[in-house]
Amino acid sequence: LHSLLFLSSFQTQSFHYRAVDYSLPGEASTSVTRSSSTGNHCQVTHVKLFGLPDPSRTDPSTRASVAVVRQFVDEFPRIFAERYRERYEQNPARYGDHDWSNVRVELEKFSGITIEGQGMDSGPLMAIAGGVSPDIIYVNFRQSDTYIREGFLYPLDKPEDGYMSSLTQEELDYRIHPRIWPVIRRNGPGGKEHVWAMPSGGVLGKVALYRRDLLTAAGIPFPSNDWTWDDFYAACKKVTNPEKGIYGTVFGTGSSESWYWVSYLWSAGGEVMSYDADLDEWSAVFSGKGGAIALDFYTRLNTELWYDANGKKRRGYTYRDTDGGRKWDMGQIAFMLSYIDEKMFATINPDVVGMVPVPFGPTGGRGAELNSRMQGLFAGIKSDVVRDAAWEYLRWNDSKEAVRIRTGVLVEGGLGRFVNPRYLREFGYEDIVRFAPKGWEECFNIAMETGKPEPYGRNCQLVYEVMTKPIQDVDQMARDGVFDGMSTEERLGVMSEVLKTGEDKANEMMIGRIAPRERRIRRFAAVGALILIAITFAMVFRRIFRAFAPPETEGVETQAKWGFKKYGMAYLLLLPAVISVFLWQYLPLFMGSTMAFQDYRIMGGSQWVGVDNFGNLLWDMEWWQSVYNALRYSFLVIGLTFLPPVILAVILQEVPRGSLIFRTLFYLPAVVTGLVVIYLWKSFYDPTEFGVLNAIVLGIPGLGYVGLGTLMFLILFFFGRRLYTHHNNLIASLCVIIGVGLFLGCSSFAWPMLAQHLQACTERLAAEGVGSVASFGAYISAFGHGLVATQSDPYRWLQDPSTAMLCCVIPMVWAGMGPGCLIYLAALKGVAPDFYEAADIDGATFLDKVLFIVIPTLKPLLIINFVGVFVGAWKSSGYILAMTGGGGNTEVAGLHIFYKAYMHLKFGPATAMAWVLGFMLIGFTVNQLRILSRLEFKTTGDKK
Repeated sequence: LHSLLFLSSFQTQSFHYRAVDYSLPGEASTSVTRSSSTGNHCQVTHVKLFGLPDPSRTDPSTRASVAVVRQFVDEFPRIFAERYRERYEQNPARYGDHDWSNVRVELEKFSGITIEGQGMDSGPLMAIAGGVSPDIIYVNFRQSDTYIREGFLYPLDKPEDGYMSSLTQEELDYRIHPRIWPVIRRNGPGGKEHVWAMPSGGVLGKVALYRRDLLTAAGIPFPSNDWTWDDFYAACKKVTNPEKGIYGTVFGTGSSESWYWVSYLWSAGGEVMSYDADLDEWSAVFSGKGGAIALDFYTRLNTELWYDANGKKRRGYTYRDTDGGRKWDMGQIAFMLSYIDEKMFATINPDVVGMVPVPFGPTGGRGAELNSRMQGLFAGIKSDVVRDAAWEYLRWNDSKEAVRIRTGVLVEGGLGRFVNPRYLREFGYEDIVRFAPKGWEECFNIAMETGKPEPYGRNCQLVYEVMTKPIQDVDQMARDGVFDGMSTEERLGVMSEVLKTGEDKANEMMIGRIAPRERRIRRFAAVGALILIAITFAMVFRRIFRAFAPPETEGVETQAKWGFKKYGMAYLLLLPAVISVFLWQYLPLFMGSTMAFQDYRIMGGSQWVGVDNFGNLLWDMEWWQSVYNALRYSFLVIGLTFLPPVILAVILQEVPRGSLIFRTLFYLPAVVTGLVVIYLWKSFYDPTEFGVLNAIVLGIPGLGYVGLGTLMFLILFFFGRRLYTHHNNLIASLCVIIGVGLFLGCSSFAWPMLAQHLQACTERLAAEGVGSVASFGAYISAFGHGLVATQSDPYRWLQDPSTAMLCCVIPMVWAGMGPGCLIYLAALKGVAPDFYEAADIDGATFLDKVLFIVIPTLKPLLIINFVGVFVGAWKSSGYILAMTGGGGNTEVAGLHIFYKAYMHLKFGPATAMAWVLGFMLIGFTVNQLRILSRLEFKTTGDKK
């Protein structure tokens, strides 16, 4: 809640592009500074860009881009003198009273936070929200309308600036594809039409890249421009070899998985969005017949059941991960959808990689996507000088001269045959055209002709996320066997219904259309909820104050009870901490609370919406699902990170020899950085049999899982039995219940093996017509074979909802058990030996000592750590963000609020969520504070 309401800034690093060399300054600012290092005064304009080529790289493509940037830096004094110098000198009030005869520009690269799996648009959004936006920002198609309505972009066609009017018609035709104009020129706030961004790098078309070596090894002919879904499916099926880590194609996972599906939707004759010009309203329309056909084909690629040469059960012909590009780089993916533009020819080696248009769908359509890497000027630029310099960079970066420089560097670097033949002809390199890869130019032109623009209307940034949910639901249904035995029409009907539910949800989120009667009901409910929250918080703070206040003593003044005279120095030392907490947490908390009642906009113009944010929240099923996920996550974190360090500390306390070595080994994971821990465990969770974890568990028979579950149950059962003996029935029952849950959880891994053998036995007996007596013996035999069998289908650890949440917690256990264990070990040293001796005399067992000596002694420390673990479980969603991005039904409340605020820029609803979440947790916090206020701490030598 604090981090949401107080929009924190993110530290960034930058490097400068200079005319001669590159340097790393200690600090950069987007301003105009004066430099006299050469003996003459020079006006230096600093411009921060979202992306710049890395000058340390030596590949020809990067060197070509660096050459363009350097040339701009060299040309800027001339450009300024021709276009701006006279204007600046005539208007010193606006541009400053400087000597404008000697100017230069320094370009700084922005390097802020980008969230994996959320696309390139996460970087600009995080930067804008944090108040550190670059001057030139990347503009995604689907985010463009949000950028415009939120006021992030500066209009490029204002008459007083003369930016767009300075471009000739020839320049406009050269740079802007006709189908890009509706995206960059549209109505903004107030209904005024403006040009808001400029394409960078031309138009992007989606094509299919393929590995020549993999297709050749599998005996598959290279695809032609007229290939179809059937051809693609057959090739993927034939080339897939999981034992060697080779797959037909790759699809990403996470909240934007539907990006991979959209091409199939278009190819099947479906559409993503529909625009109503009369209402100026975009709506989702992806649930038609074309959507069901596309989803059926997509699901078959991912989940179709088949058996390899060794009889192992396999599913699908695709590799799915948040970082599928890694497998492509390793040469283990046959086909991959990718954007291609007029510059990317130089990044593909035609001897290894081929290019072909996306395949024709069943209706004869081809669903390529049309896109563009657009860049715009940030509306928050305060200096007109910086804005003018930023515009000149936009104008230069894709100008004909810049393209000529890039082409020349690539040709000189020996990559001329990889350049788009259009540019080779244009700049006098016709003799190299014949060396260009055959068919690439035609493929690129087909992608341009058949491409459809990515959704770019109002709130279209939500559509990919909402479309992903039905795709993942159908995927899980297919793996659960829901579609087994269904006809094609029945299967398509079910998929249409699932897509229709997602479509309705998308329209509710995008359009926000709610009936007046329902709106009134939501508002009444919201008012009631707010009154309840206010009363609860008032009662909570009253109880907190009473819990920590000194006890009432008759005849003693308040000042004496608080001990201001006696403990004056202690209060003085606490004062800076209290002021700091109030200034950086509680003050922003209350100042930012107004956002919960607004349609909040970062750039200004926020509108009051009353209690609508709270009303919509109460009916938001996605929010309540995230709360439920947070409860599951909290339970796992508490169960796996709170108790194990205690148990480990007790065990290490009893180790007779080598305790130092064991303690060091358990503590070592704590010194590994969090980033390394995340990527290390992500490699462990690889969904193929090459993953470390799969390599281990696929070799464990079903009996092993049952045995592990039985062991855990027995441990907790014996604890519970001893507690029953001492009449501690509540905790004893809880131990037994947890033991049963652990047994069922571990044994569930054995169920697939048992089910497979029992089903095979049933089918065999039905075919043979065996009697009941013989059937009983056959089932017993099948059950036994199932217990000794191993799982053949690798686990999808981070994609399967049944395992994804647990897999996000395990790295925390691995990295955090050591430090927690050492704390408890230190506390155990404070237990007097007299207690153990007395227990031995009374005939106490090891469990009795743990239950009635160790735990009571550690009670204060356990309570403090329990509070910390519980609160941390609701705040620490970083592992989930890095591991799954919220996929696999792991999006917890904190992550949901983060996405709502920083990815969708819905700060009002996000703030309302934060308050409701705080209201739900406040009761637990008060109870724990009350317990803490009653704790008494004693030193080791205290015998009282």
